[in-house]
Amino acid sequence: MTNSEIAEIFQQIAEILEIKGENPFKIRAYLNAAAAISGLGEKLSDMVSDGDHTNIPGIGKDLYLKIKELENTGKLDYYDELVKSVPKGLLELLKLRGLGPKKANLLYKDFNIKGIEELEYAIKFNKLNGIRGLGQKTLENLKKSIEDYKVFKQRFLYIDAFNQAFLLEAYLKNTAQKLADEIRTAGSLRRKMETVGDIDILASVLTGKEDKFLERFLSYPEILRVESSGATKISVVLKSGIHVDLRIVSQEDFVYALHHFTGSKLHNEELRSREKKRGYKINEYGIFISDDNKITVNNETEFYGVFGMQYIPPELREGTGEIDEALSGKIPVLVEESDLKGVFHIHTSYTDGKESIEEMIESCIKQGYKYAGISDHSVSAHYAKGLSASELESQMEYIDRLNKTYDGKIKIFKGVESDILPDGSLDYDEKILAKLDFVIASVHSRFNMTENLMTERIISAIKNPYTTMIGHLTGRLLLERKGYGVDVSKILDFASKYKTIIELNANPKRLDIDWRHIKEAISKNVMLSINPDAHNSSSIYFVNYGVNIARKGWAKKSDILNTKDVLEVSDILAKIRDYKKKLL
Repeated sequence: MTNSEIAEIFQQIAEILEIKGENPFKIRAYLNAAAAISGLGEKLSDMVSDGDHTNIPGIGKDLYLKIKELENTGKLDYYDELVKSVPKGLLELLKLRGLGPKKANLLYKDFNIKGIEELEYAIKFNKLNGIRGLGQKTLENLKKSIEDYKVFKQRFLYIDAFNQAFLLEAYLKNTAQKLADEIRTAGSLRRKMETVGDIDILASVLTGKEDKFLERFLSYPEILRVESSGATKISVVLKSGIHVDLRIVSQEDFVYALHHFTGSKLHNEELRSREKKRGYKINEYGIFISDDNKITVNNETEFYGVFGMQYIPPELREGTGEIDEALSGKIPVLVEESDLKGVFHIHTSYTDGKESIEEMIESCIKQGYKYAGISDHSVSAHYAKGLSASELESQMEYIDRLNKTYDGKIKIFKGVESDILPDGSLDYDEKILAKLDFVIASVHSRFNMTENLMTERIISAIKNPYTTMIGHLTGRLLLERKGYGVDVSKILDFASKYKTIIELNANPKRLDIDWRHIKEAISKNVMLSINPDAHNSSSIYFVNYGVNIARKGWAKKSDILNTKDVLEVSDILAKIRDYKKKLL
């Protein structure tokens, strides 16, 4: 566990003890320990390995044993029991600014308020007016804190966090370019996670320019408030609600800090643990083979080279086997944005798209694509003005004419996004489907089916000879809706058997198939297609977010349908249909 995670647990223990009215000296011991751990420059795991608790200032033997338990098991039984002893919502109350353990305890014992929703109700209907210790100003502040919490507690889509980080980084580079050598985004954002809790910015500031750099940073107009400010770390909340941690390091420590603060925790811990056995000590300040012998590296390629490893791209640093692969030289060349030669899954004004086929195709041409697959919604999608059979045939005829117009510029593939009906069938007959170049089969209804039934529903669609690819495999909407229950491994088995492509839906709210399943798909020889699910010309760019996820799933150029040229794609689409017909 990281120092900050252990410190947070000790802080929460102190808060729970205060709520329960425990000994003040015991509470103070945990608060002091949390403060001491937060201020350490060295990782606790390195300090507890020799069994001497006196190495950690402010930590007695009892707390030392708890730290060791956390380091060894990742949990603390004492903490878990404490958490169970108070209502869950009560701990949530402590996250509100201006509401400490004493006030939370008062609300709980005297008014049976056990959560934020109950507190909000009590304030709204004046249930707490005139209570000693809860004056009008306090209640107004709590009301504002609740509003803030509802905004700030959430995670953020990658696209939103990326845009916020891009603007902040650009601001710093424009206004503080002479004060810092390098300014980089780190953390989960650099690893291209699908959702992000906060933004980590790393800056190597010139000696003597630290105060001026901080002044520029704190002048950023999008900062809502400053959470904490120190010599090397500043935490702020932006007006969008996202937290930003700025860390200032020296130029000589920048590469080590960039690696450390990029993470992930699992990746860093595995690397440290492995190399410690070989006599190396790794932290944000360097690679050491003794306390006074620091190994100098100029970039992260050299960083990994010290340990005889290939460079590990940030997207892969999730503790999923990348270190073993790097040691054996098996990190693949991952797919790049520049590898994409075309796009599928484009909606137009024929259904719920916002622009005409011509407008979407012109945008594809401007972005350098050589082919595009139009796939408007099918007849069952009434909410999206789904096409009747005759309307779809009319669109196909129009695309045939457009292909003559655009000959030599781009190839337009005729397709549809066909609903997978509850029984697993598609919502057009074979006569219509046979006229299309490709079919994306997607679930858009009855999400509440059991996992077994949903899995069989999708497998039935895979077996259909006209199903080219399965769209947005789990139906999830990030931060809005969990995916429906489905056995992804079983789906991938059948996709492999029937040579059916699985869509990597690149819409930032979907990013579905999940990157955690992509490596399995590749191992089963299932081809992916990175699709924008575009409803206007600007959203064609979504494919680049899909590339991020494909890279996280270890995908190579050869694993992706739309990295291939138009003739090869045409051949693949035809062969999928022919192969399936032979199986039936």
